[in-house]
Amino acid sequence: MAPPSPESFMEIPKLSESRIPPPRWSLQPMNHQARERRRRLPALVGGALLLPAAAFAFAPAAAAQDGVVYSSDFEDGTVGDWAPRGPVSLAVEDGALLTTGRSADWHGPSLDLTDVVEPGGVYEIALSVRFADGSAGEALTATVQRETADGTSYDSVVYQAPAGAEWTELSGEYSIASPATSLTFYVESPTVDASYWIDDFTVTELEPPGIEPDIPNLKDVVADDFRIGAAVDGRDLVESSGQLLNKHFNQITAENHMKPDAIQPTEGEFTFDAADELVEYAEANGMEIYGHTFLWHTTQVPEWWFEYPAGHPNAGEPLGSSDEDRQIMLDRLEAHIGALAEHYGDRIWAWDVVNEVISDNNAEVYRHSRWYEIFEGPEYVYEAFRIARAEFDAVGATDVKLFINDYGTENPGKRDNLYGLVEDMLAAGVPVDGVGHQTHVNLNTSIDQVEESLLKFADLGVLQAVTELDVAIGAPGEGEEFPQLEARLIEQGHYFRDLFAMYREHGDLLESVTVWGLHDGRSWLRSETRPLESPLVFSDALRSKWAYWGIVDPSVLPEIPDEEEPEYARVQVPLADAAPEIDGARDGVWDGASTVATEVTVEGSADGAKADVSLLWDEAGLYALFEVTDPALDESSANPWEQDSVEVFLNPGNAKEGGYGEADGQYRISFSNVVTLGGNGPEAGEVVSAAAVTDTGYTVEVHVAMAPEQAAVGTEHGLELQVNDGTDGARTAVHTWYDPTGLSWNTNANWGIAEFVEEVEEPGGGGKLPTTGAALTAAVAGAAVLGIAGVLTVVAVRRRRAAANWGD
Repeated sequence: MAPPSPESFMEIPKLSESRIPPPRWSLQPMNHQARERRRRLPALVGGALLLPAAAFAFAPAAAAQDGVVYSSDFEDGTVGDWAPRGPVSLAVEDGALLTTGRSADWHGPSLDLTDVVEPGGVYEIALSVRFADGSAGEALTATVQRETADGTSYDSVVYQAPAGAEWTELSGEYSIASPATSLTFYVESPTVDASYWIDDFTVTELEPPGIEPDIPNLKDVVADDFRIGAAVDGRDLVESSGQLLNKHFNQITAENHMKPDAIQPTEGEFTFDAADELVEYAEANGMEIYGHTFLWHTTQVPEWWFEYPAGHPNAGEPLGSSDEDRQIMLDRLEAHIGALAEHYGDRIWAWDVVNEVISDNNAEVYRHSRWYEIFEGPEYVYEAFRIARAEFDAVGATDVKLFINDYGTENPGKRDNLYGLVEDMLAAGVPVDGVGHQTHVNLNTSIDQVEESLLKFADLGVLQAVTELDVAIGAPGEGEEFPQLEARLIEQGHYFRDLFAMYREHGDLLESVTVWGLHDGRSWLRSETRPLESPLVFSDALRSKWAYWGIVDPSVLPEIPDEEEPEYARVQVPLADAAPEIDGARDGVWDGASTVATEVTVEGSADGAKADVSLLWDEAGLYALFEVTDPALDESSANPWEQDSVEVFLNPGNAKEGGYGEADGQYRISFSNVVTLGGNGPEAGEVVSAAAVTDTGYTVEVHVAMAPEQAAVGTEHGLELQVNDGTDGARTAVHTWYDPTGLSWNTNANWGIAEFVEEVEEPGGGGKLPTTGAALTAAVAGAAVLGIAGVLTVVAVRRRRAAANWGD
């Protein structure tokens, strides 16, 4: 398919400014840019943004009279709908509510708002407060306790606002993205025995729940190219969420309700109710259904899959790898897929037969899951497709398409390993019909690399789909300020513009593009510690974002605001007098090295394991000696990144193009010298290492080979150094030299810079963090492996400019 001309790219009328994005975003004067594709964008900044269910503020209440959906002024002399939270006394005196008798900080007056606040609406909650005469206390907090099927959450409306004996007005905005079982508003004080008054409580509707009915339907805009889908569950089918889904999408994926634990939690007992609700809804509304998934490796596969069945002499014990054990697994897979085939037939057009079977360690190729261990190789993948084809053919569903699905396919190394598996399966006659690219990416991810994956698999003649798209903006942790929010959302709009321009250019290669969540409030990247992450095309309030307009009409996008170029951490690395012997011991040659420290806390405790890292180079490449302080060594986790280990990230030439380039490498070495490689480019250098346990922790000595033109005086290279701290099988801390994002495994854009010199100009090579870099540590939130897609928490706190300028 030829690229569309700028004039014909979007075949919809130009939209007036009155129809472009959310009213809560200030729209700056627009510089209408040409619609040509941009392969790379200014990069990710930021910490971790989560729009929680609540956006909070402390400001004088200024609610308009119109739009008030609930009020309490206590003028009738009764407590009305208010109730004690804990064993407190509530009394109305002089037209205000007094709370006394508190004995815990959470005690106070409460009010049921379940029937007041609707999903998708935005409300201001306001009230007047003061402490009782003679009572201790300096601050009051207003919170909503939110109950859902997933558990209990506590959403701050106002947190520890200053208060005294005079009346003070508090207010904050509040919204929920999906229905709640109950919503309970309450007022508390950290001063346990404080008594206080409240009055003039109002809930004012600022934005009524509902979608924007007059904006273009997303599914119509891309109708000539591919289907557009969303991952949903039952919460997304009701009220305004259902309206948003129906208006913009023509395909759905069950977010969780078709995974193994949902369909067959107990062997032989199948539960289809939740999945049926989605299928019936899709059919009633003219949508296609994409099934996800038969075979997986996470905790969403019940443990019984990997144990001997009832009646077996070893019932309940873990399976081994004998032929008998493998047959038990195949029989279970046949029963599971057979039940789904019989129940749904061809009502679901495609299924992910296997999900995430390629390792993040390119040298390892296959994920060493329990499936892999039992079969001692990837044969189970082949068998899963053979079983699936046979089961669907047996019920006459011969047109159902069978996909292999994985994340990180934009990474050259992982892409090549998945390609090799699919190529081998096709050569063996295995009925694999398609490849699913999850595409959990961020603003640093190279769109070129996303495109290269589509083009590579096109050579195999298989169907392709984008199955789990989201684009993280990198927002800060809970309670952190994020003044770059609007800039990040604008930048995200530009990213979606370029990404979808590429997708539409290759529309003949794509069956569908599915976003992993209906709107930001339903994204899997949201958590209590990431309340502002906003990776999707619609906001929590179900309104269009710049991401939506980047797809629908890029001409309305504002330019990305300029921000200060970061001062990257730099270190001068001296030429070694002689090559160090790689034996895990510090010898004399290291006395002339530059030294940096891993002082930036990315995850967990600031007191976790850290290292001083000595650096040298010669014509053979880079040398690093980690001297790690870690009093308790642990490698009990099956995941290498959760073991006590160090990592070297190297970007020869310091291209900082995002993603991983052809020669980029991630090298992880444990304290026992087990080496695991990340998603390295195909030309990444070989690694040689040695490790030794010491009285205070351990040392790791590393050599990474480099091309001759790169291992030379005056060259610069992207470099990051990391220490992982494992405790009892879990990763409890991560420290780096410079990159605080937790994304070093995914992109080279945030790494420091190593300059190869003959002799250093200052002691240690000048490897301290720059002022801007040192300030990053205060804004870094925890970065943890998110198991479903193997993606680390995105926490970025600094702006990146165009690739050509990075590091200048």
